[in-house]
Amino acid sequence: MPGAVRGEPPKLIEPTDAALLDAVRAGDLPAYGVLFQRHAEPARQFARRWHSSPAERHELVAEGFARVLAAIRGGAGPREHLRPYLLVTMRHLAITWQRRRARVELYGDVPETGADTTAPRLDEIVLRRWNAQLAGSAFQRLPRRWQLVLWHTEVESASAADLASVLGISPNGVAALAKRAREGLRQAYLQEQVPESGELSCRSSRHQMGTWIRGGLSCHRSRRIDDHVADCADCRTVAARLAESNGELTPPPRPR
Repeated sequence: MPGAVRGEPPKLIEPTDAALLDAVRAGDLPAYGVLFQRHAEPARQFARRWHSSPAERHELVAEGFARVLAAIRGGAGPREHLRPYLLVTMRHLAITWQRRRARVELYGDVPETGADTTAPRLDEIVLRRWNAQLAGSAFQRLPRRWQLVLWHTEVESASAADLASVLGISPNGVAALAKRAREGLRQAYLQEQVPESGELSCRSSRHQMGTWIRGGLSCHRSRRIDDHVADCADCRTVAARLAESNGELTPPPRPR
């Protein structure tokens, strides 16, 4: 073999994440095992930021990998690199679980004597998985530059000054870009929850509902959707559900 050192076995070239992800999409589950072995330790280190309990860290890592696999099998999920998608999913999971735990502490009922308070309810498990898949799919909808700034600022906690040289803009420019990206992610997250409509008259409004509910459309376009929702019972139902989900998000920035 040209270039090989005599007496040394040829080095095996490991498959890329992209190749393994394609294999998983084709039904090769062992390929996901290779991805797990490759990224499990960084995921465990990331989990330590959120939980001090080994059991909770293990649950976060396991659930993160499970949700990414579900997203891939559902036709979404990462295409080239697993780790950014995985860690964003884990971060969303950790925040969601912390918020739910806080709500339980504030509003939870006193359990009946003998009731099992440790086992998660089925609806909670389904909701967790659904939310994580939505967030991951929403992240993939964003422009590459927005994904990059969100990854570095939200996941790796990089400062605007650190990112300025990477992106070739000023720290103030990084801060402004991150602000737009975060709002874009919220809009994309909501848009992922909007079902398609078979009615031609509904499609245009449905395709922009995530941005509309956040107040991100022009006055003219917003009024058109307002009018359509007022006249369409189906879209009015979708808009009401979307408004509930939007109520759990940070309010949109006020126009200057």
